[in-house]
Amino acid sequence: MSDPATATPAAPAASAPAPQFKEETLKDLDPRIQKQVEAAEKMIDKNSGHAIAVCAGVLVAHPGCVDVRKIMRKAQKKAIPAKGGGMTKFFGGLTNTPFVMKAGNKLKTDPKGVMEDAEKMLSTNPANVPALKMLAHAASAMGLPATAAFAYDGVREVEPENIENLLALGNALVDALQNKDAVKWGEQVLELSPGNGDAQALLRRASVAITMDKGKWDEQSDFRQKLANKEQAVKLEQDARMANDSETLSALVIKMAEAIEKDLENVNLYRDIIGYLKQLHRYDDALDWVRRARQQPLGRGDTTLEKLEADMTVAQMRGRIERLEKELVQTPDPTKQAELDALHKNELNFRLQQAKSLVEKYPNDYGFRYDFGTLLYETGQADLAIRELQLARRSPKVSHKAMLNLGRAYLSKSIFDLAIEQLSQAKTEMAVMNELKKEIIYELANVYRKQGDIPKAVDEYKIIYANDIDYRDVAKIINEYYEKKTLS
Repeated sequence: MSDPATATPAAPAASAPAPQFKEETLKDLDPRIQKQVEAAEKMIDKNSGHAIAVCAGVLVAHPGCVDVRKIMRKAQKKAIPAKGGGMTKFFGGLTNTPFVMKAGNKLKTDPKGVMEDAEKMLSTNPANVPALKMLAHAASAMGLPATAAFAYDGVREVEPENIENLLALGNALVDALQNKDAVKWGEQVLELSPGNGDAQALLRRASVAITMDKGKWDEQSDFRQKLANKEQAVKLEQDARMANDSETLSALVIKMAEAIEKDLENVNLYRDIIGYLKQLHRYDDALDWVRRARQQPLGRGDTTLEKLEADMTVAQMRGRIERLEKELVQTPDPTKQAELDALHKNELNFRLQQAKSLVEKYPNDYGFRYDFGTLLYETGQADLAIRELQLARRSPKVSHKAMLNLGRAYLSKSIFDLAIEQLSQAKTEMAVMNELKKEIIYELANVYRKQGDIPKAVDEYKIIYANDIDYRDVAKIINEYYEKKTLS
């Protein structure tokens, strides 16, 4: 069963009336309402509850006024700080599930009501991701893309590396005609997931819109040429959405190659063709196009393309490894096994060397230091790994992941106190119980267990158990602990 907090709402039936809502700024509202909101904003520090009530009242009649919603969110954060007390988090979690269930059912029939319900939840916890997502879905259903983008941006603040959300944010921004901001988040996704086809489609949508907004259709060219260019851009966008099988992808590769011939310096087109080839597992060809992209003026200093070249080389190696593994399952062969072992070693050495090279070229890119430090840890070079991971902590994007691997590196050297310090700090800093936080708490529990402090280890496992009973072997550990306690 799909999660109503993440499912995309169905399109309204053809017979449904057109939404009667519109995007508005504060200046579009009645002057008397403007004064009320402005006065409420000034009261946020002294009486945030009053500010929330005023804004909520205005939004009942003007749900598409993002300016008012921003002021209300500011007041909500003032009333309930992101790092609220334990009781706030407890009650927020307690009311989450019934809200999501009800909101999912109401979304088609009463999206405005869903928005109001979402804001009530956000007044309890402004970092409530399911509530923010339902607000976004409801806004989209009401034809309010700027409001949807604002809600998705709220999710981004809590989960900055949630690729699905970043893509939703980017597409909402395109719908809201905020195309430059959409490009920013599309590029962010490509940094996190090089070659991501959805991000490439987003960048193309935004690029087409920017081109049209800037009036780059040459004013001296004739109308037919303008129309042909516009239709070609729209056709490419439609084709990208249909890319779901090898035949379609292969056709798109040909079309994209033709498009590149007409616009050799357009790096986004290279990203597109690389993404299609990656989906087809044609890594040799993808690697060739990455190298061509890096020869273009805008591609020479593009660190994402440099990393993409390394990723495609690794993908190429892994493709060969997978083929050999399948052959060995069917027919064991000592010669092929030796070849497989050599490929594994070569792949690891390449990744290490590439990571080291990127760190040397871009010493202030702490994301590269995180990658290098993680590889050093995985290959048993704990001391070198610790140095790189300590530096990687400076990047907000990878800080908590770096702290996780720092904890592991300290644990590998039996430096328990430093491992506990790193993991405990990461756990405290993360407000939302996502997969990374579960992994951090699990690792912290393991440190306590290996140190011999079973009660503290169980306390950590119980935190995960209370949120996700199916996480790894946590249920088994907790059950065995209480069974032994009962017997004793």
